[in-house]
Amino acid sequence: MIFITTPAIILEHLKNLNPILSTNKTNPLLEGFLFDTKKNALNITAYSEDLRVQTTIYVNISPSEDKKVFKEGFVINGKKIMEILQTLPEQPLTFILLPDEMSIKLKTDQGEYKISVFDGEQYPAFFSEDSFAGNFTIQSEVFKTGLEKTFFAASDDIELRPNLCGIYCQFLENEAIFTSTDTHRLIEYTRTDSRPETNLSFILPKKNVPVITKILDKIDDAVEINFAKGFIQAKIGEYTVFSKLASGDFPKYKDIFPKSSSRHLIADRKSLIESIRRVKVFSAVENNRVQFEMDGSALKISAVNEEYNESAIENLICTYQGESFSIAFNASLLIEQLQNIHADAVNFEMTEPNRAVLIKPHQENPGERIVSLIMPIVTF
Repeated sequence: MIFITTPAIILEHLKNLNPILSTNKTNPLLEGFLFDTKKNALNITAYSEDLRVQTTIYVNISPSEDKKVFKEGFVINGKKIMEILQTLPEQPLTFILLPDEMSIKLKTDQGEYKISVFDGEQYPAFFSEDSFAGNFTIQSEVFKTGLEKTFFAASDDIELRPNLCGIYCQFLENEAIFTSTDTHRLIEYTRTDSRPETNLSFILPKKNVPVITKILDKIDDAVEINFAKGFIQAKIGEYTVFSKLASGDFPKYKDIFPKSSSRHLIADRKSLIESIRRVKVFSAVENNRVQFEMDGSALKISAVNEEYNESAIENLICTYQGESFSIAFNASLLIEQLQNIHADAVNFEMTEPNRAVLIKPHQENPGERIVSLIMPIVTF
């Protein structure tokens, strides 16, 4: 069998799938892409333990007189095929399949390249589409933004907290909610302009999110999500994504939200980030502690590094309601959360120096709601 495409077309798809490929030399099949032709379509698949992504490219196929073919496709080493394609100029690229020799031949205007392959029958099976319990659709922009807004706060402690090593996705009748936490901070991002018209929740593993968001970034259409116990399938344009879900239940995080706040701070977000960055340089390395002191319209931000006898203080104009108050934060975590809120000004809702603090945009964008929670640093 022979099929013809171009280097640029196939390389674009391989780049999206390449991060999935394994670097574990114990199973060379997982270091390769599965190529399988059906009629005039070339399906390319990349597989890992928790994620499988297939994309489709339309090609010109010329059936071979030799009846022996790769019935389930062939697996080609990912690094090798990408290195070849990245150096080829744009031109017709012919794939000649040689099943008897367990190899393929790439033919271009200037040369031929013969590469050994594996039979696709050996490629790991994933799961059957017959297992799906239902489906719904959501706009790609909503899904992508929700994952991106919450990705950074998901835990990396896969051994002790596997249920926190992902993004908790809740798709309800009139809104979509994305939440993540590492126990030091929590992000809840809600889209009220989305109507999934379902009642479903799952934890999408953090390690799968970058691949999925990269694919979502290329698509403007609605995403169809099929779900079953333990996994989902997302149809994103010409890509089909199978992802296992994280095990365990996400904590009932609403319970830690303060019921009421006696102290309210409003500050310019950009000025606040810049001040914290400068003061952070003088904080203790082990916790990047910065101190907030509020009184009237004055906000003092300070840090001390006793080991080197260094310190810094900055004063900002703010709007503050409540009694004089002092509270400490990890500067690095706080900066990340402030960068994640796209607003000119931010609100801090506080109760006590040892209680969780809520951070919200002073003015929310239509159709979306974001709430950040951060635990203060408490010294005893």
